[in-house]
Amino acid sequence: MPHHRNATITTAATPAAATNANAAVAVAAQATPPKPRRRRLPTLAAALFAAAAAFAAATDANAEIVWSNAKGWQAAQGTMLSGEGLVTFEQRFDGLELLTRARRAQTAGSVGKAIDLYEDVLSRYPRTELACEAHFQCGVLYHSRNQFENAFHHLNVVVRHYPEFPRYNEVIANQYRIATAIKNGERPYLWGWIPWFTDNSRGLDYFEQVNRNGPQTSYADKALFDKGTFASELDRTPEAIDAFERLIYDYADSPLVPNAILALAKTHELSITGHEWDQSATRNALFFYNEFVTRYPSHKRTAEAVKSAARMRETLAKNRYDLALFFYEERNNARAAAHLFNEAINAAPTSKTAQDARIKLADIRAGKLAPRGAMDWLLGRYPVTRDASYIDPSSHTDLDKMGFQAENKGPAK
Repeated sequence: MPHHRNATITTAATPAAATNANAAVAVAAQATPPKPRRRRLPTLAAALFAAAAAFAAATDANAEIVWSNAKGWQAAQGTMLSGEGLVTFEQRFDGLELLTRARRAQTAGSVGKAIDLYEDVLSRYPRTELACEAHFQCGVLYHSRNQFENAFHHLNVVVRHYPEFPRYNEVIANQYRIATAIKNGERPYLWGWIPWFTDNSRGLDYFEQVNRNGPQTSYADKALFDKGTFASELDRTPEAIDAFERLIYDYADSPLVPNAILALAKTHELSITGHEWDQSATRNALFFYNEFVTRYPSHKRTAEAVKSAARMRETLAKNRYDLALFFYEERNNARAAAHLFNEAINAAPTSKTAQDARIKLADIRAGKLAPRGAMDWLLGRYPVTRDASYIDPSSHTDLDKMGFQAENKGPAK
């Protein structure tokens, strides 16, 4: 899902190429729903208006800067930079010159020098087009030195304060790469040269911010999927489930949905503590395995999902079978046992557990009592329970006999 933003800064190899780039931006703007904008003044009037605005220290949000390999950063034709620190002609010239020096140092591979120059731009010309470019490049450079926190911070400044940045998709892409680097186990470096401890929680948070900063970009669904898999690897099950479910329901057309459904089912399955315990995780896993088979009957992983679903049904059958044995052998409650044996058979009809349940069910129908245990020989069999439910019959005692008093509401008014 491409993310369209209105351009305010363009890059071109020559002034002529810059003009072509502006034309391309105009064509791209026609492909998106038009926004209300003021009518362009004639060139001379527009220049005079911009000059007046500059002297008044007003901010022109539509000003543009373009890159030329020969001349460096230049104000686009017909525009005049303005904002904090860019009032006079000399200040605008010095600002562009400083940004150009930073770009050339970066191109030459002098990362430390380039960062220092970009930071100088930020301190002298905050909240300007120059600062926007400086923040973006600082994010790129800090990432190259594995200074993940600094890099992500600078990119976030672009997201929050310069939403019309023409390379907004690149901002999100760089944030996604930072989160992926943490997920892959890359260590952060203090000051760019001291290896430090990994911070997995920060990686999860960065994936979340990528999705929030670019919900309509091509990285939104990837961020949720990677967050889910990363959280699952870290045994942070609730976060993994949340990420996978949001991907499935918020990005239903994403090509990652099939793998997300299987990953979600697997995450639930990993939460199962055994057939002896609560089976809510088993039921959830079975639901999503069946969901996958229903949605994608011809998918290359459908056979895998079918086998996993059978495994979940077998776990449920064992749970019902063991509970049925308890009622049959320990509580002498043949009716409850028969009901649970039937549940075991229905859960996995072709399993060995279902075969054993059918044998026990035949014994019950024949009136055969369960074998006596050691306590049965010492204390006698448990009293026969004829109630078909699993509730202790004593709970059916009249409430008045249990000490509860009926409320006397009196006559209605």
